[in-house]
Amino acid sequence: MQIRRARRDDAADILDWRNDPETRRRSLNSEVVSEADHTRWFEGVLADERRVLLIGEIDGRKVGMVRLDRLDGGGFEVSINMNPQARGLGYGKALLELALSWKAGPYVAYVKEDNAASLRLFEGLGFRPEATEGGVRRYVRS
Repeated sequence: MQIRRARRDDAADILDWRNDPETRRRSLNSEVVSEADHTRWFEGVLADERRVLLIGEIDGRKVGMVRLDRLDGGGFEVSINMNPQARGLGYGKALLELALSWKAGPYVAYVKEDNAASLRLFEGLGFRPEATEGGVRRYVRS
């Protein structure tokens, strides 16, 4: 797998992945995102030097994305979203490992308690559950 910074031509794919019904069910925000809202968000992320949006590819095929948002106290909040066609193939672990090597931690992630795949993913990469509130588990990794 290769990992690279997102480009403007990735916007449509990321919107499609974000609005996938399974993705929405597992996301903290389950609403459908409009193209206009997504475009504003996407352009803002690309322009913000405190944020890094990464795309994972295998043989030129996009398999997912990881976002690293710099936290005020240091470290990054981590978010991952897979291409629905790449789910269940083990690519999430490889993608997240590569993304975590992009910037030094510590890292924080928020995962819904009913998202078993993401819970296993983060725990398998050394994230520790720190707190749970409203059905969302906060994970940390130093």
